[in-house]
Amino acid sequence: MNSSELKGFLTGLIIGDGHIDKGITKRALRIKSINYEFIQMIYEQLSKCTQFKLGIREIDAYTSNGVNHKMNWELVVFAHPYFAKKYHHFYDDNAHRIVSKLALNWITPYGLANWYMSDGYICLVGKEKGRIYNRRMEISTDRYSYKTVEKLCKMLFDRFGVVASIIKRGKRYRIRIKTESYATFINLIEPYMVDSMKYKLYLGYNSKPKWMDDEMWSLQQYLRSATALTGYAEGYDIV
Repeated sequence: MNSSELKGFLTGLIIGDGHIDKGITKRALRIKSINYEFIQMIYEQLSKCTQFKLGIREIDAYTSNGVNHKMNWELVVFAHPYFAKKYHHFYDDNAHRIVSKLALNWITPYGLANWYMSDGYICLVGKEKGRIYNRRMEISTDRYSYKTVEKLCKMLFDRFGVVASIIKRGKRYRIRIKTESYATFINLIEPYMVDSMKYKLYLGYNSKPKWMDDEMWSLQQYLRSATALTGYAEGYDIV
């Protein structure tokens, strides 16, 4: 990756589950996932094109405040001036999450895939009862204000031609990709997604809908039968 591609790659991670630590001249980047393949992919890509000091640690399953947390892995990019320079594009003076206007222009298709692998999901409504009657392709943006989520939606359309809307979940806001943009969005990110997270692209159709081309239908049929889907709770509102 060149410098622009690296910036786009990291921007997607930071908008998603990435967290930049405190610091003045140097800051670390951390990202957690229950999917080791995703963490390993990030490690390998950064190892190829940067001199960052990297580490991966396993975090055992635990219960906190009555909530069960699955075992996951954390990638740490140890403190580096790069993240001190980028910090204020993603946090305001009170450490609340934002995305600056400039950072919105950094994201690339690879970064978009990283964001979706971090926070995206598909809810197949009715699947548990044996008949899917609705599909929702969404990105969890719970840590952001409505204004920032609105900017992220605009970025999806302006940069990638992806039409999305904002939905409210309790007091939080999430992004919902419109059906007419499923193909555009999936074609953008699928080449960069690790195999074991491609279940997040499965739309659950038994027959090809009118809007879907043959190439997309072939992908959907593969995902339907792929072993990558086994053991995942596809169809549920999870990330």
